[in-house]
Amino acid sequence: MKRTLALTTALVAGLMQTPATAGPADNSLVWASDSMPSSIDFYTHTIREGIVLGHHIWDTLIYRNNDTNQIEPHLAESFEWIDDTTLEFKLRHGVKFHDGSDFTADDVVGTIDYVTTHTTVQPIFFLEGAEKIDDYTVRLKTKGIFPAVLEYLANVVPMYPSDYYAEAGPDGMSRKPIGTGPYRVTDIVPGESVKMEAFPDYFGGVKGKPSIQTLEFRRIAEFNTQAIELMTGNLDWIWRVPPDAVQQFEGQDQLKVESGATLRVASLNMDAAGRTGDTPLKNVDVRRAINHAINRDGIREALVGPGSETINAACAPAQFGCIADGVTTYDYDPEKAKAMLAEAGYPDGFAIDFFGYRDRPIVEAIIGDLAAVGIDANLTMLQASAIAQARSEGKTPMWFQAWGSSSILDVSAGPGYWYDGSAVDYARDAETTALLEQGNSVIDPEARKAAYAKALARISDQAYQVPIFTYALNYVYNAELNFTPVPDETPRFFEATWNE
Repeated sequence: MKRTLALTTALVAGLMQTPATAGPADNSLVWASDSMPSSIDFYTHTIREGIVLGHHIWDTLIYRNNDTNQIEPHLAESFEWIDDTTLEFKLRHGVKFHDGSDFTADDVVGTIDYVTTHTTVQPIFFLEGAEKIDDYTVRLKTKGIFPAVLEYLANVVPMYPSDYYAEAGPDGMSRKPIGTGPYRVTDIVPGESVKMEAFPDYFGGVKGKPSIQTLEFRRIAEFNTQAIELMTGNLDWIWRVPPDAVQQFEGQDQLKVESGATLRVASLNMDAAGRTGDTPLKNVDVRRAINHAINRDGIREALVGPGSETINAACAPAQFGCIADGVTTYDYDPEKAKAMLAEAGYPDGFAIDFFGYRDRPIVEAIIGDLAAVGIDANLTMLQASAIAQARSEGKTPMWFQAWGSSSILDVSAGPGYWYDGSAVDYARDAETTALLEQGNSVIDPEARKAAYAKALARISDQAYQVPIFTYALNYVYNAELNFTPVPDETPRFFEATWNE
């Protein structure tokens, strides 16, 4: 990697004179990332780039105000609790979809009907249904008491045009997305790019009306290519810049370098339930040994850098209920790991299939640590959508996971997602699932915290995963761009402006 980065630096000097093709001159912004969901229908993936696109294309009934950090009405003009399981929303009048049709209660009911009767990879487990009161009043019913419902509604339940979605379905919505959001899609090249323009009839709301006229997202798998494109003016904004590459951009007046902490956590996940067969990972002592084998601090310091932190609990510290006080901690101790493996019946280690989909340098560092204690991890790198499918089908004995909790500041969206007994649960531990469900469904905050604390202690004691670190993101972008990073890892280009 260092050799390639050095090549990037050498190339830059000869490329800096290339005329810019993106930026303030035509009020456009071109950004890039290393992955893209195969379908950009919001309900068909949990890929971060698709979530970012979704926040620009679609809107939710309520939304978090970045200035106040409070959830406020957005597509709704107001909301109130009718009882412990019923929320009533008064909808804004005059909101238009990108095809010119009106947004009404029918669209809310249609959207909720769809996500409660179809399987989605977004966590919509908490809704029972929706009831139209009149054209601009609707009630949402939760499945029992669910205190975190506002967090979820603000992040993972965008409203779709019900008639269009009923006809087009996920495939049609991916090919021709229609929402009420600040930008409407003008062109999609599957797997490569998405172009958008500011929606002239956008109502504003919490997001506000966008200043930048056109956006283009490009999938560029290699960081070095992203760097060259940014330095030559073909891109305006990139992220996930490796710590050892940041210095290449510092001191260049045309670029700004910024870092920010995020809600995303990294983990090594294991098939404790034996869904992939009679794997050694069914043995708790093997899983505990693997926890001792991973140099979490070393990997974080070398490959993530300042702003991140090593974690012991299977959640993001910023999330409600993420209490690490009672969890089992596993110090980095490869000799102890080898001894534990020998005691568990694997003195010579074993081979295991290992899956990754992003952050290859981190994945390779983990595999190196496993090799040092005798575990031969056979790596398969997949696209994000492919690993998600394999994971749901019970085909991933061991995999690297970077999880942003759909930007939800609640443990129910972290371990509450991975240990709920569903297709993504590789522990299938009834005690853990019951504790998480208890935390999800009681109103008293202290009772919720107590249940979550027990669940997290159980997960760590049984070593169902290796929690590694929280992510910090390095951003590099055109110095003329006014952009503010946010911890939920969802850049809001509709809030960005170019210097005049």
